[in-house]
Amino acid sequence: MAAGGARSAAGDAGDWIFQRPVRGSRAVRMTKSYKDYEHEGWNRKASQYERFTLPITRQGFEPILASFGDLRGKRFLDVCTGPGHLAGEAAARGALVDAVDFSEAMVGEAKARFAGIGFMEADAEALPYDDVRFDAVACCFGLLHLPNPAQGVREAYRVLKPGGRYSITLWNGPERGGELFNVILQTVSTLADMNVDLPKAPPMFELSEPEKIETLMRDAGFTDIQRTPIASAWRTRRAEDIVEWLKNASVRLSLIIQFQEPEVRERIMEELVKAFRPYERSTGLEVGCHSIMATSVKPH
Repeated sequence: MAAGGARSAAGDAGDWIFQRPVRGSRAVRMTKSYKDYEHEGWNRKASQYERFTLPITRQGFEPILASFGDLRGKRFLDVCTGPGHLAGEAAARGALVDAVDFSEAMVGEAKARFAGIGFMEADAEALPYDDVRFDAVACCFGLLHLPNPAQGVREAYRVLKPGGRYSITLWNGPERGGELFNVILQTVSTLADMNVDLPKAPPMFELSEPEKIETLMRDAGFTDIQRTPIASAWRTRRAEDIVEWLKNASVRLSLIIQFQEPEVRERIMEELVKAFRPYERSTGLEVGCHSIMATSVKPH
């Protein structure tokens, strides 16, 4: 909540992404599910992930890997692996790695980059593994992409051995250090026609709110639950790069823009560049995009 209990415009915008019902007769109806749009979007953008998205998601790798301690000889599962970079780093530290993603294009990218890892196309809400198989399960900024995050947490619990650890990262919302998202959502919510029938999905930043992910982990059976802040940031060369990032590396954020009229889409992109211009410096552009790591243990 903002000061005095009032929500910011960006906070409201964060809620309407895949949550608010349509109003009015001018609505654009989305006939596919949230999961369908996510699947199609990441298949289409998989080849661009390394260039546009990896520099920001990579900032969650070290906290996750460090939470597991010595990985040598441990069975490690990377859920929502994307093009496989976290799985690759775990393997480099001696782990025996399997990794899954629901996007066949992402799995193809991962297999082309990293040998000796068991990459598989699979659903994080229905993992294709026996019970108590892994010593460690990780999910780097993937849980927010699931239609049912609680089921994803339960699946991680199921496949972990007793004493195994589950570590994930989540983006903070605009009011808790998510300045990158604040600028985007403020701009889009000002210009976009919001009469769009958005597919049902959990609010984008809900899981990083106090006690939200802890409750999901606790309900699944996890103990020793800890939260650690990560001072992550989006770093690039110039304000114009936000347009390329949204076009090539974002599915959830860019979907509402996709369904605008062409002239509105163009105006949104122009205003986004203007909004990010003040962040430019001679050394480049940096905008805070804080996140958290949550880690927990399956009891013996």
